[in-house]
Amino acid sequence: MSTQRIRRTQAERRSETRRVVLDAAFDTLVEFGFRGTTTSEVAHRAGVSMGALLHHFPAKSELLTAAVGHAFDRRIEEYQESMARRDPTADPIDSALDMLWAMYSRPTFLAWNELWTAARTDPELATTVAAMDRHFLAASEHVFAALFPDIEFDPRTTLHLVYSLMTGLAVADSLPGHRPYDAAAVLDLFKTMVRAQLTDDPAPADA
Repeated sequence: MSTQRIRRTQAERRSETRRVVLDAAFDTLVEFGFRGTTTSEVAHRAGVSMGALLHHFPAKSELLTAAVGHAFDRRIEEYQESMARRDPTADPIDSALDMLWAMYSRPTFLAWNELWTAARTDPELATTVAAMDRHFLAASEHVFAALFPDIEFDPRTTLHLVYSLMTGLAVADSLPGHRPYDAAAVLDLFKTMVRAQLTDDPAPADA
C-alpha cells in the first residue's frame, strides 16, 4: 500500500512540474516571442533546474508547442463551458462568435501566432505545429458540430471561414498602438451575413 502511495505521489509531482513548466513557457513566449524565448528563462520562471526541464522537454520546439497546445486545450474547455452556461434565449450565432472572438483576444493567439510564424523557416517546428493545428481543428469541428447540428453548409469549411476571419482580425490587432480595422464592426457585419444565410433573417433572435 505504501509503495503504491509513493508511486502515485511521484506521478503527481511529475505532472505538477510539467504544468508549471508549460505555464512558464507560455508566459515567456507571449512576452518575448519565439526568438526571445530561451529554455533557461523558462526554467528560471518555473523554478526548476535545467535538468528537470530537459527531462520533460528535450527540445525547445517540443516545449513551446506543448505549452501552446496546453493553453489551447484549456481554451476549448472554457469555450464549451461558456456555451453550456449561455442564456438559452440569447441568439446562438451572437453567443458562439462573441465567445470565440474573446478567445482570439487572449494571449493564447499571440503565442500561437509566434509559433506559426517561426515554423515557416524551421522544418522541425513546422512538423509539430502542423500536428497540433490538425488536433485543434479536429476538436473545434466536434464542438462546432454539436453547437450547430442543423447547419446546411459543410461544418469544416464553415468553421475554417470563421477562423480565417478571426485570425486576420487578431493579427491586425496584434501590433501595439495600431488598429487598422474596427473588429467589432466587422464581426457585427459577419454575424448579419451568417444569420441571413442560416435563417433568412438578418436580425438577432431577441431583436
